[in-house]
Amino acid sequence: MFSGALVSGDGYFTRMYMVGFSHRIQVRHIVVEKKEVAELLKGTINEVKTAAGRIQMLMRLAEKYSLCDSKEDGGNLGWIELSSDDPRIKKYDPVLKNKELEQIIREGIKDMTLNRGEVFGPVQTQEGFHLVMITQEFGSERATAFTGSSL
Repeated sequence: MFSGALVSGDGYFTRMYMVGFSHRIQVRHIVVEKKEVAELLKGTINEVKTAAGRIQMLMRLAEKYSLCDSKEDGGNLGWIELSSDDPRIKKYDPVLKNKELEQIIREGIKDMTLNRGEVFGPVQTQEGFHLVMITQEFGSERATAFTGSSL
């Protein structure tokens, strides 16, 4: 599926979109009471050399230390849609229970400070101090904010 791809035809380039394309990220996190604990966990995760290894380490540490119920699934917060070429979608609907954390995640995407396989944070919300990581990403182009329809 191509979306936003430049396709050459007779010496001209045109932008092609396919309805239904979207850019989505899967987000996992650890939430703890103290910033110092979050910093120690971040250091432990960052000692791992590969992105896949850091994801696995975050999942194990979430199961052991996180205060969130998501710890039962390795800190999985679910999928967040960042962009869609569906013309019926004009803005995003928040998907996380913690709207404050979702806004922080979306700002990290926009600022390009939140990247797949890298620890983001600690960031503070009313629930505590979070370490956040994009663990999977689908879509051919990274959107920096929810763009709604590209058509």
